[in-house]
Amino acid sequence: MMELTLKDGLPQGPRQRTAEAGQTSAPTVRKYSILVVDDDGVVRVLLEEGLHGQGLDVWLASDGQEALELFWRHRDSIDLVLLDVCMPGLDGPQTAIALQQLEPQPRVCFMSGDLGGYTDQKLRDLGALAVIPKPFRLAEIAPMLWELATRADLCPADV
Repeated sequence: MMELTLKDGLPQGPRQRTAEAGQTSAPTVRKYSILVVDDDGVVRVLLEEGLHGQGLDVWLASDGQEALELFWRHRDSIDLVLLDVCMPGLDGPQTAIALQQLEPQPRVCFMSGDLGGYTDQKLRDLGALAVIPKPFRLAEIAPMLWELATRADLCPADV
């Protein structure tokens, strides 16, 4: 089971200053967001609370179809998709393939306690930036998810 021990000191995102008529505005923080897709409601809630507490906006979907609908409507706001591998209906890998039809290189990570018929390598071949085994400690994965969501220079082709 996941543990909600959160790591202090997680970066809060890049700060930007803008100059208008010679004046510098107050620092602003860009909000980054993660779409969490898992058929287990407890996992969704724990990830939402934990990641939101680290300064990330969190979108939640209970299956692949709902994830595709949310991603389509909010794709300009979603920086990373965290997919459970085994779900009823569209599983995680099938959802990742469908996401690629909406966005050429979506940032996707998989999480699972059971990879089903998939291998770690097959998931990475689908463009996964990371494959996270369950159970995991949120305090250990939150910094990695933060970095994957906030690094504008990182895309699946880089892994």
